[in-house]
Amino acid sequence: MPTPRLSDELAKAAAEAMLLHGSAVDAANALGLDLKTYKNRLLRARERGMLGAESAREQTVDDAAILEAAQAGGIEDPRNLSHFWKIVKDDTGSGYSLFVKNPRTGQNVSVADMVREAIEGMSVVKPLALPPRPRADNEHLLVIDLADVHFLKLAVRTETGFEYNREVARHRVVEGTKSLLRMAEPMGIGQVLFVLGNDALHVDGPRSTTTSGTFQDSDGTIFQGFMDAAVAYNEAIGEAAKIANVDLLHCMSNHDWLMGWALSQTIAAPYRNQANSRIRATDYNLSERHRKYYCYESNLLGLSHGDGAKEEKLYGLMVQEARDYISRCKNLYWLLHHVHHKDRKTRGELPFLREKDHNGMTALVSGKPQFEGEHVNIEYVRSPSAPDSWHDRNGYVNRQAVECFLYHPQLGQRARFTEFF
Repeated sequence: MPTPRLSDELAKAAAEAMLLHGSAVDAANALGLDLKTYKNRLLRARERGMLGAESAREQTVDDAAILEAAQAGGIEDPRNLSHFWKIVKDDTGSGYSLFVKNPRTGQNVSVADMVREAIEGMSVVKPLALPPRPRADNEHLLVIDLADVHFLKLAVRTETGFEYNREVARHRVVEGTKSLLRMAEPMGIGQVLFVLGNDALHVDGPRSTTTSGTFQDSDGTIFQGFMDAAVAYNEAIGEAAKIANVDLLHCMSNHDWLMGWALSQTIAAPYRNQANSRIRATDYNLSERHRKYYCYESNLLGLSHGDGAKEEKLYGLMVQEARDYISRCKNLYWLLHHVHHKDRKTRGELPFLREKDHNGMTALVSGKPQFEGEHVNIEYVRSPSAPDSWHDRNGYVNRQAVECFLYHPQLGQRARFTEFF
């Protein structure tokens, strides 16, 4: 609803108050009005010629000053001048400055005219001739890293809230891999690195203990776990080989130091030294080396279980141990395991935590940007295995998942896909 027009009586009262009191403040107080309301009424009175000859003279002076300021600023229409500073000085340098607002700014200006003038004043700018971005049609490296599967681990729902056994482990390896491939395939995959080991087995012998002798709750014998794991991994690797060539790489680990290595040797045996095989397994990739390196174009990946060398040593170890690749690889990564939860950070001059799993939540940390190619990026991979009795009792409750990572030949890591359980 439009504001009603101010009556002539109210406008005249404002003009008479100004003539009587000489200042807007005193006039507003005399009429019982706030200063803003009074000035609006006084403006209406001036427009209607109610302030007399003295006011008309002052108006002429004001208009002249506004016109002069507009012309000095290169503004043709003084209605487009919002405000200006009026500075007056005598021969000695003494004087004063006034901040003057133009009360008639924008009056009788059509919005349509303003838009039309703005469009007419626009110049046609040619698009910038920028170099095309690198494309990687079917050239990405896909790293499938099923970390810490722990075949033979036992978790009972009534005790821990989770169910985990050999059947669950097998399902998560096979179906998890299929789901990761469905998500990653549209990005264009030219090569797959399939990571083996990393506590694929929960125990390292017939007595249900780890390599160091720590007893574990187990679902079955070492023979059953070994065979179940071999079948599951072979099926998952076969699914990956339908999309691209697959390189196998084994990571030594603390739960199954010996049996985990033997499992990887068994899985890789049909592909050893096969030049034309879709699936490849080299002596280096399947060796018992605790830290291994994999080069793909401008990307250098270091892989380790994560229970050995400390993070602050990893960059120096990479430079020393992968000297043949470090000079031509600007994107440096470490994929670590062992802790079962996500922990992603960049280590340059100072370490910077970027992402971390906590109980019940994942924290994404903001801060100074850390660019690919300038620092080494360290990432701990999530585990699909549920917490067993000991881990649940001590509050180590991980978010169960399998993950894969996609690397562009020049630009580095482009995506990470996660299948949660």
